[in-house]
Amino acid sequence: MAEYGLDVDAGQIVHWLKDEQAAGRRRKLELLATREYATEPVADLDEAGIGDEQEVATLTTTGTLEVRPTGVEHAWVLRVRVDDVVGSHLPEDESVPEDAEEIDLDNFYEDFIVPDSGMVYVSVLAETPEGKHAFDRLLSEMITDRHHR
Repeated sequence: MAEYGLDVDAGQIVHWLKDEQAAGRRRKLELLATREYATEPVADLDEAGIGDEQEVATLTTTGTLEVRPTGVEHAWVLRVRVDDVVGSHLPEDESVPEDAEEIDLDNFYEDFIVPDSGMVYVSVLAETPEGKHAFDRLLSEMITDRHHR
């Protein structure tokens, strides 16, 4: 699969998907949204104002939305990923799940799009040039957004 970065507002994509659901359209699209937490040790504790006796990690929350057609020969996957660095916490504070958890589109929107924080990556993976072309037609609909006319 070839991956193509997209210069598209992630909020536009999610709004379009939500509007499609609200309008009751049954497009042959499969949606999977997840939330995942990861920690990374803070490298320079003195710079962070924390003593060496404590182990501190930065917590990053990653939201991923994958959209793909169901039953289509030339497949593609649209991926919206938001990495939001939450801050520092002690590793023994096991307040977050270890594995990715599935969330619905509304929660993805509220947790990752509305706050408008974090790094946003939007890309499409296409198996063939035909798959990319089929995705481009759908992307055109998303950008045009007939729901708000």
